[in-house]
Amino acid sequence: MDQIEIYLEKNIFHIISQKDLQNLRIWNKKTHEETSFTLVSEGHYQISAEKVIALLDTTKNDRAYIIFGDHQEVNLAHSQLKQLRNDQVTQTTIGGIPLSLYVSLDDTLRFMCNLLPSARAYYLKNNVHTINVNNDTVSLNLDIYTRFFPLKALDFKVTHRQLEKSFTLTDFIPSSSDQVDNNTFINHIQISYQPAKQLQKIAPNINLNGYNWQFFDLRFQLHFATMEVRPRSFRVDYNANCAKDCVVPYTNNLLLYLDWYGTQKYNKLSHRIAFVPKDTYQTYLEFKKNDHKEKPVFHSRTVLISEYPQKAQDNGFVLFSYLMHKKSSEFDPYFVVTKDSPDLANLKKYMDHVVFYNTPEHVKIFMQTDILCHTHSSDYAMPFRNNYFIEKKKTIHKVFLQHGITAVRNIDHLYGKDAQPDFTNKFIVSSEREKQLVIDKLGYDAKDVAITGFARFDLLLKHNNRLTSFLKSKRVLLMPTWREELVNLSDDEFVKTDYFKELNSLITSKRLLTIKQSQHLTIDFYLHTNFQKFAHLFHSNEVNILHEGQQTVQNILKSHGILITDFSSVGLDFALLNRAVLYYQFDGLPANGALSDQSEKILPGPIITTEEELISELQVKVKNNRLDDKYAKNVSQNLYKFQDRHARDRIFELLRKL
Repeated sequence: MDQIEIYLEKNIFHIISQKDLQNLRIWNKKTHEETSFTLVSEGHYQISAEKVIALLDTTKNDRAYIIFGDHQEVNLAHSQLKQLRNDQVTQTTIGGIPLSLYVSLDDTLRFMCNLLPSARAYYLKNNVHTINVNNDTVSLNLDIYTRFFPLKALDFKVTHRQLEKSFTLTDFIPSSSDQVDNNTFINHIQISYQPAKQLQKIAPNINLNGYNWQFFDLRFQLHFATMEVRPRSFRVDYNANCAKDCVVPYTNNLLLYLDWYGTQKYNKLSHRIAFVPKDTYQTYLEFKKNDHKEKPVFHSRTVLISEYPQKAQDNGFVLFSYLMHKKSSEFDPYFVVTKDSPDLANLKKYMDHVVFYNTPEHVKIFMQTDILCHTHSSDYAMPFRNNYFIEKKKTIHKVFLQHGITAVRNIDHLYGKDAQPDFTNKFIVSSEREKQLVIDKLGYDAKDVAITGFARFDLLLKHNNRLTSFLKSKRVLLMPTWREELVNLSDDEFVKTDYFKELNSLITSKRLLTIKQSQHLTIDFYLHTNFQKFAHLFHSNEVNILHEGQQTVQNILKSHGILITDFSSVGLDFALLNRAVLYYQFDGLPANGALSDQSEKILPGPIITTEEELISELQVKVKNNRLDDKYAKNVSQNLYKFQDRHARDRIFELLRKL
């Protein structure tokens, strides 16, 4: 194989080739002008930097192609580039204009001014072969494959995905760089960092309790000894062999657990985090150590029930209280919740069967669980997320109780069988329409979808009648859902959004307040749990801002006669009460899930897009808050098949058959 050498000496570029490069010259593709190299000796060519600059348009980024013979480019795909000495370079500056002799992305030699070469031309791939932990330090042993040039150093960057904040550590030097073929190098680098220390810097107010939704991505930037390149970050590739326990101290009692995983689309190395008490982690290790031993046999099947980790007021709680009162010998029910949950008062009668999240008891109960009933992600039931608990969860019968009728949003990315194959085994629905949607859109088999209705419907419909609804017609509830793209904004950023501006305009509207006073209305405003942290930003002298934990969402719904929402599934629950629902879709389609193609036919109320139209419609509904006949018919056909108070009984029978 031919060898080519390139270098710069005293602003003279040199090319030395074992191959005859007859009539070697540079060519400007735009002007078609050419300038020849000088032949110094056989196979040795040179050209001054001044001549190269003279051929280029120095007012912008410009390139000159190096050609020979009958307009052939000098291509290194089948040639070996001789390595430069540490004191040799291929870049200079002439009259303030940066100039580079470089290897392009398609392996050809070129000149370029005003722009550094792309790092992509010299990067091939990377491989993490081990991840080690020593006290508070995590070390990634990384092999980085480069072309044409070995690495001088790299910078390492970890980004908090939700906060979009990063920390960068610089100048990691390769322990060695091995040339494995003519133009390929394997650069061996150990990246050591202290994740707990860095996390405390970029997220000092991070919540240490409950399930952690935060993700971190790993990137690096390359530096070459003989060539300066444009800054570009590359993702670290995932290696399943490295997915082992990775724990460092965080506080005196807490450990920071890094759960390594490969991203869904490109399989890049990222990690979630969990804050794990030391006694919980020790309990986990004991179970893991004794995993091969015979498990104890229990007379009753253990049923673990979960909602959001800090919640106990939805379908999960209602089913749990039902099982506790039923006292069936078949099941031993437990409810998992965080110690700081605002809903603990709901559980006070059952504390012997309440498991606090991320405790040793949580590990023990989870490991003996036979059936998991979950209203949201089944991951929330795990003490913390790692491969051991994920594999255990696969062996558990999972029943998705849901937290809202599937009707409005496209939720395939959250609950679809293809996107989340281990999400659940049984999918609870409330109608034939909903069952068919789960089969057609989410990919579940018909045998895995059960029409029972939601457990909470039994309590929602209790004591509901026409008179009760009429007596509450003067009570109006504004309850929009959240927006995924806004959830991590600061207060200052949030108040600049259309979401805040439109809702704040509504609750301070003079026309709305006039109607409120003339009709003697009570108007309450309740934000979704994910947006409760922004509740303090809304102010109104006439509208009450409700806060999470004061009462359950179901009690809030039952105590009002008219609901204003946007896309929230609470509108469907409210319609079961035969009370008016107004859909105020003030900011278009939701970014966190497109509307389903049947949504307008399913929604039990008019879709309104302007504040004036909404207030006018509200004036009408205050006089008669019953659901219009066309929407009432839709409820029985498309929302809830049974219209009774026996959903819990049907779910119980389903559990018995598992």
